[in-house]
Amino acid sequence: MRSLMIPLLLRYLLIIGLPVMAFGQAHALEELERIDQLTSIPGPDQRNIGWEWHYIDQNGKPGYMRKVAATESTASYSRSDGCQWTRDTRGFAPAIVWSDCPSSGKSKVDFVKGVIWPLKVGNKFSYQMQGTSSFLSFKWSGKRTCEVSYSVRVRTVSGEYDSFKIVCRERWGTRSWWFSPEVGTAVAYQQETSRDETILHEMTRIVYSK
Repeated sequence: MRSLMIPLLLRYLLIIGLPVMAFGQAHALEELERIDQLTSIPGPDQRNIGWEWHYIDQNGKPGYMRKVAATESTASYSRSDGCQWTRDTRGFAPAIVWSDCPSSGKSKVDFVKGVIWPLKVGNKFSYQMQGTSSFLSFKWSGKRTCEVSYSVRVRTVSGEYDSFKIVCRERWGTRSWWFSPEVGTAVAYQQETSRDETILHEMTRIVYSK
């Protein structure tokens, strides 16, 4: 497959956790061409505590998120800017509790319906949520509706990857993930908010815990 054309040295650097240079680019996210067939992994990657996903944002600033705790049904993460959150492990789910992101809050999240895994173009699923936030003085509710929109070869600062594009829509904006079965996680994440802001994180390396 053409996704394997990425130099083996680059793949090795990603696996062992050494940094991959972005060659002076703030970001390089670009969809190259649609792919007719792409095989998914059977379910979400069960990462060990200490697993880290390093990225560069839309302004060229590096950061990372680290898995810090887990239960049978939830996973907790911390980010280099101080944000911390816990979410359902089924994938692409809203946070159950969060702090310093920059707001803090909690919500009740229910998986409503649909099929997530294995990822397949056309899969649709949704979450219902209700909760409170430090930004709002009242209880709120909403729904996150997601679809595996298509499979595509995407270029990022760390290389090219055959990926599923998952798009989730909610009242606060749209979130997109480019999930690479080969890597076992998203290689890019983009959030477009209702305030016309865009947040972009492109993977630069992964650090696997011992």
